Amino acid sequence: MERTEKIVVFSEKLRPFLPAGSEVYVAEFIVEKTVHFTVSKPRKTKLGDYRQPWDGKPHRISVNGNLNKYAFLITTIHEMAHLTTHEKYGNRVKSHGTEWKSEFKKLFQPLITRELLPTDVSMAVNNYLKNAKAASCSDDKLYRVLRRYDKDPSTLVEHLEQGDIFELKGKRFILGKKLRKRYECKEVNTGRTYRVLGLAEVEEVVTAEIEDSIRRY
Repeated sequence: MERTEKIVVFSEKLRPFLPAGSEVYVAEFIVEKTVHFTVSKPRKTKLGDYRQPWDGKPHRISVNGNLNKYAFLITTIHEMAHLTTHEKYGNRVKSHGTEWKSEFKKLFQPLITRELLPTDVSMAVNNYLKNAKAASCSDDKLYRVLRRYDKDPSTLVEHLEQGDIFELKGKRFILGKKLRKRYECKEVNTGRTYRVLGLAEVEEVVTAEIEDSIRRY
């Protein structure tokens, strides 16, 4: 299959996951760099992943398929930047150091120029590009803007009321007072106090009936 044909094929496969007009840009990168690109099942610990060539295997990038189109694009560019950083510097630089930030900005700039993103996302991304962090969810403003485009937005810790009981990473907590970006929360089983990010996604809010039984216990 020729280069042009490959780009068309990849573009069509990526179209459902990316903002209109960005799929060709990503497909061209995948073909040019010979990337094994995977749309992954949801992972709690990461949104995307990059693996460098090893033992005859090509560059590998995977991105969670449950992300909305704008989050999927930003995560994809994030991983693409890891690839180009590795090509230029190998393992001699930090994963999210100055070199990676420079590559991320360079790769994202053409998309900003083409005005493919909604105004709110574009503004948040521009602000994020001034000092890109390890992940989009590390930037409060960008994360909040991207959540607007989720089909079924999850409940965050900051959405709860003080005293509510919720589950996070398989453990139950009672929400306490707010401490800047975090909340003081007590684990139900151990009584230990933890500081939990307000932007942490809650797995489940305990119902009033169960909550009463927990408190009586």
